[in-house]
Amino acid sequence: MHYIMPLVLQGGFLNSGQACVAGTRILVPRHRLAEFEQIAREAVSQVKSGDPRKADTDIGPMVSARQWERVQNYIRIGMEEGAALLAGGAGRPDGFHKGWFVKPTLFTNASNQMHIAREEIFGPVLTIIPYTDDADAVAIANDTTYGLSAIVLGKDIERCERIARLIDAGRVLVNTLAHEPRAPFGGFKHSGLGREMGKWGISAYLEPKTLMMASTQA
Repeated sequence: MHYIMPLVLQGGFLNSGQACVAGTRILVPRHRLAEFEQIAREAVSQVKSGDPRKADTDIGPMVSARQWERVQNYIRIGMEEGAALLAGGAGRPDGFHKGWFVKPTLFTNASNQMHIAREEIFGPVLTIIPYTDDADAVAIANDTTYGLSAIVLGKDIERCERIARLIDAGRVLVNTLAHEPRAPFGGFKHSGLGREMGKWGISAYLEPKTLMMASTQA
């Protein structure tokens, strides 16, 4: 599982978690949960908070005091609802006494019914949810009011593609975080209507005209 961890953290902590496409729910096979937790805990401990203008910074501050408070509240809610705190938690990272910095936070063994799983936090807070088999994973992935983006990671590319096709999201990335500007971008369900990028994005600016004709009978 070591090979997927960089993509897991990059996808979840993108723009300090303040991104509509951030992969904040991490679905992990239940029989490998303990293994994943150990790797993830160590990886998160290496994540560096700081000035986003510096090359060695992984996570910058929240955009405002209001957003910092919002993220802190979600961390408290996660703990109150019974999710296990694997890394991070409330307050600022060690060594930070000011600024709207949030500890890179990782919850585990969570339920998909918890607020930290069902709502968009827009902060560096990730939630691990265990699943039993592929069908269970797809059911959990689709049990959301959102459907903008998803990521499928694994060595069996055929299995990954099969699962990706079953996920109700406008964009599903398989073993990559790459962005393709020629491909349509947009979501299902509460993630909005319409598409940006490529010819699909251009069509939004066009006004189709219909001309219907019938031949006359002499």
